[in-house]
Amino acid sequence: MIRIFLALGALLFVNASHAIAFDIDGYKSTWADQRASAVGDIVTVLVQEKAKAVSSAGIDADNAHSIGISSNYKGSAFNLDAGLDSRMNNDASTARNGSISATITTRVIDIDDYGLLKIEGTQFVTVNGEEQKITLSGFVREKDLSPDSAVISSRIESARIELSGIGEVNDNRKPGIIRALFRWLGF
Repeated sequence: MIRIFLALGALLFVNASHAIAFDIDGYKSTWADQRASAVGDIVTVLVQEKAKAVSSAGIDADNAHSIGISSNYKGSAFNLDAGLDSRMNNDASTARNGSISATITTRVIDIDDYGLLKIEGTQFVTVNGEEQKITLSGFVREKDLSPDSAVISSRIESARIELSGIGEVNDNRKPGIIRALFRWLGF
């Protein structure tokens, strides 16, 4: 009987020592909801953005001016007419399309007074020697996050998504003065 009490006492002591080492406030179960909720947590953003802008303007103007002199002297009629006529009809239009599709991992860097999570992240991708940099920042509501802490870019408030490239293709888009001169000369 004493052995049973000693065994139970040992079990209670072991369980008590495990309970002391256990952090109840920081505990997140592996099967429970893993939504980001604190500074330093990770948020995966599915970027699906399309932008399209079209602008057009037209000018249509007509101006006509005339002046004339007429005289009748002893049965002879004299007429002098002069005129100025101008017409202008111009149309101009511009169109711009852009799209980006990517998945980027960001980190919660702050939580504002309203509970919005401020996220920021940068990702580098190199394709055929061309380096592309994707930068994303903005605010997201915790309730917009999926259980695995993912969100689509259209749910990010004040989203700033920037895609920039470094390499031969990007260099040719904005050539320097010497490169532009060689291109103009046909080299």
